[in-house]
Amino acid sequence: MVIAVWGCIAACGGGAVSTGVLPAPSAPPAAQLLAQASSPTDAHLTYQTHFWAEGPLAAGGGYVKKLWSGAGDIVFKPKLMASLRETDTFCYDLCPLNEVIDGEDRYTLSDQSSWGVDHVVGIGTYAWSAILPSSLGQATGGRVVGVERIDGANTWVIDADMPSGQAFRVWLRQDDGYPVQLTSSPNEKTPYLDLKVNLMAFDRGIQISVPPRNELDPRYWGTEYNGPIPLDGGTVTIHQAMYDCNGGDGWDDSRSDGYFVLVPFTYTAGAKPLVIDPAVWTLYDTFGHPYPAQQLGSAPKLGPHQVPAGSSQLGDLCFVIPWSQDNLTIVGALPGGLATHFVGGLRRPDGSGTANPLGT
Repeated sequence: MVIAVWGCIAACGGGAVSTGVLPAPSAPPAAQLLAQASSPTDAHLTYQTHFWAEGPLAAGGGYVKKLWSGAGDIVFKPKLMASLRETDTFCYDLCPLNEVIDGEDRYTLSDQSSWGVDHVVGIGTYAWSAILPSSLGQATGGRVVGVERIDGANTWVIDADMPSGQAFRVWLRQDDGYPVQLTSSPNEKTPYLDLKVNLMAFDRGIQISVPPRNELDPRYWGTEYNGPIPLDGGTVTIHQAMYDCNGGDGWDDSRSDGYFVLVPFTYTAGAKPLVIDPAVWTLYDTFGHPYPAQQLGSAPKLGPHQVPAGSSQLGDLCFVIPWSQDNLTIVGALPGGLATHFVGGLRRPDGSGTANPLGT
C-alpha cells in the first residue's frame, strides 16, 4: 500500500513563523474573503486540541488537561483524502493511531491491529475540518482584525463564528486565499478547551491511497451482519460464540496451545429447500490468518444438508484458536458475496484461572 508520508521532513518540520497581528488600514469585507477562501490541491496538516479529563485520568480526582494532536497530508482535489497520524495523552502510550480518510470512509489502524473502516463519516466529525474553505464559507459575523505575515506570506486575520455559534480566528493568504491557520477558544458550543489547525507546504502533488483489502480486518472484507444473513431461498443466523466444543456454557481448558471456539448457526428455509454448505465458513483473526473448522467435540455439527421448505436446521462449527488471538471474525463465501460476523474470542485466563469472553 502506498500512502502519503506522515511527515513532510524539512518542508513541514517547523511551526509557522509569524510577525504578529498588525492593524489593517483597509481590507475587503470579511464575508467576501471567507466566501472566496480557496482550496489548494494538497497541503500538510497539523492540529491539536485540549480536553478536560476526569476520574482515573486525573490524579487525586478532579480534572486534568489532556492533549489530542495529529499531523499528516491532506488532498483537496479531486476529492478530499487525508493520511494522518494521531496521538493523545488520554493513554499512557499516547494511543498512536494511523488514519486514512477517503471522502466519507475513515480507515484507522492502531498498534497490534489491522485496518478498520467506518463508512458515512461526515467531514464535520473532524475538528480540523473547521479550516476547510467549504466550512469557512458558512461562517457568519466576520470582521477583519488585522494582517499578519506567516511563513513569508501576507495574510488577512479574520474573526468569525461557525454556523454552530463557535467563535474562531482564521488566517487567509492574501495572494491566493489559502487558509493557513485557525484557532478557536472554548465556549458552551465546544467540547474542547482550544483548537489550533495549520496548513502549509501547499500543492506538492501528494497522492493518497486507501489500504488494500488484504490489510483490512476480515470483518470489513464484505458485508457485516449481526442478524439473519439473506440466502437464495432462506437465511442463516450466526449466534453468540461459545468456548466449549462440547456445547458447555463454560470454557474448555483441555488444550494448552489455544482455546476452543464453537460458532452456532441456524439455517432457515423459505418456500423452497435450502442447501447447507459448511465449507463456505472460515474463522479469521484480525490479521487475516485463517482457522478452518475442526471435527472436535460432541456438540451437533453443521454438516452438508438440505433443509426442507419452511423448516430450520441448527448446527455448530468448532475451531481451535491460539491464545494470542482474541479478535475473531467468521467469513462466509456466499453466492451473493462475502458475509462477515464478528465473533470476538477469549483472553488468556488471569491468575485466578478466569478467562474473559470478548464475543458479542
